[in-house]
Amino acid sequence: MGASVFGIGLSGLNAASLGLSTTGHNIANANTQGYSRQSIKQSAPYPQYTGSGFTGLGVRVDTVQRSYDEFLTKQVQTAVSQDSYYGTYQAEIKQVDNLVADPAAGVSPVLQSFFSAVQGIATNPASLPARQSLMSNGQGLVNRFQVFDQRLLEMRQGVNGSLVSAADHVTALSKQIAQINGQIAVSSSGGQFPNDLLDQRDQMVLDLNSLVKATTIKQSDGTLNVFIGNGQNLVVGGTAYSIAAKPSASDPQRLTIVYTQGSLDAEIPETMLTGGKLGGLLEYRNKTLDAADNAIARMALVLGQTFNAQMRQGQDLYGNMGTNFFDYQQSNLSLTHTVAGVSTVFATVSLPTGVKSVASDYSLTFTGVAGSEYSITRLSDNVSQTVSAAVMGTNPTVLGLNWGVPGVMAAGETVGISMPPAVGNVLSNRNNTVPVPPLLAPLLGGYIEDVSKVQASDYEVFYDGADYQITRQSDGQRTMITGAQFTDNANSLSIDGLRLRFSQGAPSSGDRFMVQPFAGFSRGMAIKPTDPRVLAAGVAIISDTQRTNTGTGKIGQVAVDTPSALTTTSAANPALKNLVNITFTTPTTYTLTDTVTGSVSAPTTYTAGQTISLNGWNVKIDGQPAQGDKFSIKPGTAQDADGRNALKLGELQSRKIIDGNRSNYQEAYGQMVAVIGAKTNEVNIMSTAQTEVLKQAEISRDSVSAVNLDEEAANLLRYQQAYQASSKVIQIAQQAFDAIVRIGG
Repeated sequence: MGASVFGIGLSGLNAASLGLSTTGHNIANANTQGYSRQSIKQSAPYPQYTGSGFTGLGVRVDTVQRSYDEFLTKQVQTAVSQDSYYGTYQAEIKQVDNLVADPAAGVSPVLQSFFSAVQGIATNPASLPARQSLMSNGQGLVNRFQVFDQRLLEMRQGVNGSLVSAADHVTALSKQIAQINGQIAVSSSGGQFPNDLLDQRDQMVLDLNSLVKATTIKQSDGTLNVFIGNGQNLVVGGTAYSIAAKPSASDPQRLTIVYTQGSLDAEIPETMLTGGKLGGLLEYRNKTLDAADNAIARMALVLGQTFNAQMRQGQDLYGNMGTNFFDYQQSNLSLTHTVAGVSTVFATVSLPTGVKSVASDYSLTFTGVAGSEYSITRLSDNVSQTVSAAVMGTNPTVLGLNWGVPGVMAAGETVGISMPPAVGNVLSNRNNTVPVPPLLAPLLGGYIEDVSKVQASDYEVFYDGADYQITRQSDGQRTMITGAQFTDNANSLSIDGLRLRFSQGAPSSGDRFMVQPFAGFSRGMAIKPTDPRVLAAGVAIISDTQRTNTGTGKIGQVAVDTPSALTTTSAANPALKNLVNITFTTPTTYTLTDTVTGSVSAPTTYTAGQTISLNGWNVKIDGQPAQGDKFSIKPGTAQDADGRNALKLGELQSRKIIDGNRSNYQEAYGQMVAVIGAKTNEVNIMSTAQTEVLKQAEISRDSVSAVNLDEEAANLLRYQQAYQASSKVIQIAQQAFDAIVRIGG
């Protein structure tokens, strides 16, 4: 009996000692991140049978367990992932919002100053200081576009750096989780779980979720398998896998997250990385940074192209047709005829090697005269040169451009030509089929064809072996162009105002190309003129009335037709300056005679106030002309006081040109600022809300797992008293045995 009392006392002493150790461990780790409170679980051993019944054998400590709720822990992990996602997005988008919405440093004030300078010329066309002011303000506008381009480039580089850091951190955590998995598997083989290692692993999984949304599956041996993306293994038992931020197959300047298996890298679709810092960075880049970059560059391009077109339509102080105000990279051009729905190339025009752009429009005429079948005219100074068909077959350089006419033009046909803005960049996917020499690798290029249709987006072109699928990256919209449509369109792709063509080679099935229409545009933009006198404030033609007219007819001021949104046609009709006579054959009919071409129109019924148009101009005649009365449209001389074209330049500020003629420059920019501002506000609200969600999730988890120092202090007293009581049991048992020994002695 004495021995059993000793055993009971000793078991109580050991249990109390373990309780004291566990309580002390809790107190020591009260501030340890991720630590879960531990407690001992004890029970009474199976009792011993005696003749007097079953007698107890003391106490047994079954295990030391942690206070842990798997559901609450996963709630915290999910909340951390979302909180990190929105926190990252918020920190990044604020930079863009502050940049574009700054009332002093944004584009709006510089754009307003630029058009104020345009109005200054319209008011005083002869003023050289006003003209110089326009050039200075134009340079300021270009500088502002370039500052934006540089800042957005720096932000993009910052995203790349953050992606590298976050991906490396994810890989490091996966290795640590795998290592702890191995330790837990070994430690758990005896049936007891290593609580501190489990807490450390949970904290690592929590840290992992702050970087990327991860899912976990618990295994029977206590290990944890971790997955990211659309099911990629990150940790399986004691094996860790890696991810990294590497150049995208579609764009080497753009880092993407790849899953590494041995020597192979597989890109993880960015839409699958939906949480944590990585998800926030990718979403910000795809939805905000790319959109802002493309929107600002598109605005610069549309402004530059439309302002140039209007400038080329006017006349400068030297009496020449206007030339481009803004300078940027232009593209080679293929001119097509469409017959019965099938387009064929009839002429090609290209820039000589090393030439960035030309400032003038041109005209190409097929004269049909033997030995000088073609006439090429530079419209800015009206310099012409004839070229024989034989020479044209050698693709000669004429008036600063390379020319070729592989197709057929009609006799007397004249085409006005403008060199369009080049598409910024077209990248071949790294995984495209590599042609076997001596075949040429497919090279896709193109130009901006219609500035009213261009969208602020990049595009992916995919060839399936028969047809082309073009995906607009901003909204995912897909357009199919069949092989038949491709051929009918002179082997070119047309999408959202872009014209794309393979300049060499042909794609293989599965090939992809990334088209970045505005890449580098702002960076390469400049002011073209150096002489303020070449700014075309006037109009090249005037209306005139024959002095011998007897009727009351009066001709108004002639106006030039608004330039087309198409970038490949000359801003002004090549025949604009041809002398045209408007002759009234009767008081109610008139004919139009082009004295240069000799063409005479059929008699047309006259109505007072009607608009008469020809050769790209329009004019009104009021009153009642008499038979024989004549009016004319003829070339004007350089007039210092002529600001008619400057007024048209000023009207561009409010003309709706962008997005299918729905927005002007300012509105398009304002819409972009508003979208970014709304998104910034949304992210701010979501970030605040998600922080509160995380806080509540942590409170719920801590109510189960956190260490309460008051409770632990009470436990210390409880285990101390238990320890002392067990010691007393042993002391009394010792005294009883001593008494028995003395009796026996």
